Amino acid sequence: MVKVLIIAGESSGDNLGADLIKEMVFQHSLKCSSRAEMNQDHPSFVEEEILFQGIGGPLMKQQGLISLFRMEDLAVMGLTEVLPRLPKIFSIMKGIVGYVDIWKPDLIITIDSPDFSMKLVRRLRMIDKFVPIIHYVAPSVWAWRPSRAKVMAKYYDHILALLPFESDFFEKYGINCDFVGHPISKLKLPNQIQVNSFISKMNLDISKRVIAILPGSRKSEILFMLPIFISVIRKLRMKFDDLEFVIPAPAHVSKLIENRITKEKVNVKILAEENFTNEEFKTFKFSLFGLSSVALATSGSVSLELARAGTPMVTAYRCGWIFKMILKRFVNVKNANLINIILDQNLVPEFLFEKCTVGNLVVSIAQLLTDSNLLLEQKSYQSEVIKALAGGQGRSSEAAARSALQFINYEEIDITK
Repeated sequence: MVKVLIIAGESSGDNLGADLIKEMVFQHSLKCSSRAEMNQDHPSFVEEEILFQGIGGPLMKQQGLISLFRMEDLAVMGLTEVLPRLPKIFSIMKGIVGYVDIWKPDLIITIDSPDFSMKLVRRLRMIDKFVPIIHYVAPSVWAWRPSRAKVMAKYYDHILALLPFESDFFEKYGINCDFVGHPISKLKLPNQIQVNSFISKMNLDISKRVIAILPGSRKSEILFMLPIFISVIRKLRMKFDDLEFVIPAPAHVSKLIENRITKEKVNVKILAEENFTNEEFKTFKFSLFGLSSVALATSGSVSLELARAGTPMVTAYRCGWIFKMILKRFVNVKNANLINIILDQNLVPEFLFEKCTVGNLVVSIAQLLTDSNLLLEQKSYQSEVIKALAGGQGRSSEAAARSALQFINYEEIDITK
């Protein structure tokens, strides 16, 4: 039996982990079958099982993961959420370490959640110095706190990166790193039937131009960015009489968004995740992106989702004074939008900190709404980025599984029963 410990701490990691498990099982089966064919002396071959245990959500469990703890207990963001949960988080960490000491996995994979993953792996290395440990989704050490790369080199054997420039960065610090491609590059976009269903559900006026408003997925982001975006909406309504505004709201912040929109009495439709299944919400969100003339978004990974849908965008970011000083002191990149970072050019309008004003955002969006050449240029940049993220090697999960299984010693697998 091949034993793999795999840890995901949030829903995005659950998605990646489920695809990885599925692909690892498939490729493992092929490898074992190939070995059986080369060993005709053992016709009674029974495929060697690959077993996954650790922490994951519903998608990973569907692929056969035995989850030892609830992933929801790790999926916390921000100091106000983390501090009360620290005893539980450390208890989970202690439980995993104790289990690994007994179970002795052949391979350990941590997915995203870099702070938790790093703390866990440090403890795991104390009980097993030789088990291969892989991290899936490289932390953005190239943007800030690059010293983390040096620390990672002490504990990790391999990194599976989603962005094309990350492999060169990590290898400078002595960590083997494979760029496996970003899942967004292969995402299947909604068909016309699904788009029409979204239009009907949201009662959209298709004679108007749709503007997607994306204030963020964290409570702190909503509190800072939504008031600014509401003011932008009001200003744009004064300039244009053919705009329809829609906010896709993740379940954990939808009530906060709805309450603020109601209080401000602004005419914005809300696509609330809790009213749909996970798959429906994802489909409707990308239907919205595809229909939108422009998106106004808080800087983050959503820029790649918009790029996949070919949605021109303006991005912005503002935070509290203390965190702003920390970011300005330690962040090593001049851009926050991933499209600009990947292409190493300031191509997509972004307004950070002091430049994140209602006036700047209104002017930039108005330019996109009135200049078709600007829209076409953005779509061209986005297409270039998506092509770069694909990596030319099939699905990202396929490449990630192939890379991970290199750390399994198939010569030691007993194919006889």
